[in-house]
Amino acid sequence: MESFPGISLSKGMLQLKMKKKTAMIVSLAVGTLMFTTTAFAEVVSKSGYDQAKEAMKNSADSYTSKLSSYTVDVSFALKDNGNVISSQNSVNKYDLKKLSCENITNTVEGKEKNEGFYYRDKEGYINYNNKDGVYRVTEQKINDDKFWINNPFKQKEAGDLEKIADAFIGNLKDSVVASDNADGSKEFSGSLSEAQIPALANAIVSYQLKRRFGFYSNNQNNSDNKSIMPKITQDIFVKDLKGKMTVDKNGLVQNVLGTGVLYGKDDSGKEHSLTFEVLAKSYDINKTVVNKPDLNGKKVEKTVIEDRSKVSNPELYTGTYKNNIFLKKDGKFKKIGERIVNIDKITDKNISGSYSEEYLKGYEEYASKAKSFKFNAEFEKNIYNATFSYTNPEGKSLKGNIGINYGFPRLYFDFDNSRSGASVDGNAIFDGEFNKVID
Repeated sequence: MESFPGISLSKGMLQLKMKKKTAMIVSLAVGTLMFTTTAFAEVVSKSGYDQAKEAMKNSADSYTSKLSSYTVDVSFALKDNGNVISSQNSVNKYDLKKLSCENITNTVEGKEKNEGFYYRDKEGYINYNNKDGVYRVTEQKINDDKFWINNPFKQKEAGDLEKIADAFIGNLKDSVVASDNADGSKEFSGSLSEAQIPALANAIVSYQLKRRFGFYSNNQNNSDNKSIMPKITQDIFVKDLKGKMTVDKNGLVQNVLGTGVLYGKDDSGKEHSLTFEVLAKSYDINKTVVNKPDLNGKKVEKTVIEDRSKVSNPELYTGTYKNNIFLKKDGKFKKIGERIVNIDKITDKNISGSYSEEYLKGYEEYASKAKSFKFNAEFEKNIYNATFSYTNPEGKSLKGNIGINYGFPRLYFDFDNSRSGASVDGNAIFDGEFNKVID
């Protein structure tokens, strides 16, 4: 699941399609920005802090449940010593009423340019990238009526993460300025210099770069990325962080801007200043229109995924199923009869039918003890297994279960713990798999 697009930059809104090494440094940069944003909110004066946090919580609630639609535009740029080595722009449209979205992402890494497209609604998904020019369509009925982006402030770990962020900050209350604008909007801005960055933050950044970034740099599978990303391994620290957040008169976060500089040296001692910039802005609130792409004339690959939460085509599984009854005789298996299950009706809640046994001529001793009963089994937590009760000829109430093997003409039937084994006299043998009789 995704998180609120105005806060989480790791999924959903960014839709990063970068190679592993670039994605790693981007993740690190965004993580540092997230730390900065939290720090700025925390170090505002008490009233400013309360306003900033309240705006973020109200916005998260609105973007995930209250607004009918909106657009979020996110731009990201990463520079090495002033030269852009990676950039990305993602325009994301969301319709909470129709449970649909469309995302267009353009990424530049060195000389390589990529374009990606993603669409989602209750009927499935569509993915596209310009490398192969194929629209990959996944048809899948989605029965969940809730918007799939989660409110991060309502997650179980939210409180703990807030406490961890608080521990990073210290006494930096003068670092952020909160101001009121004439139109009723508010602006929160601030910066942290090298001397103000908590030592623990620098230690974590240095550790992550040495451990993860170094690994990806040496990975031969990423050789096409080596000329783009510097391998920083020495004297690593966060040099500068700046942030700004604008909240409209209704308390909705509209713009978030973050910049930062990571300093370090590569193995040869060359200095690198990695500058990252992230800008996120929302607009067309309750006016955004999400359009499903027209794929006529396009190269399309389609995949159909069955809805496993309900029986979509019950008529396919109604009918007669049989299971052979054998004897072991003279070193051979000899069929002496059949067990028969008739499925009369299947709904999302139950499956009903009857069970009987038929024996061949000459095996009357078995036929005299043949079982026959009707059942109405109720599905439990899913549509794969249903349980029922029945009364045997002696008047004893017994339990059984039935399982449909969806996608195949067979089922599994068990009662009185007799799915597989032997008859009462220990001679006749059978199992619990019944195959459908097909003309």
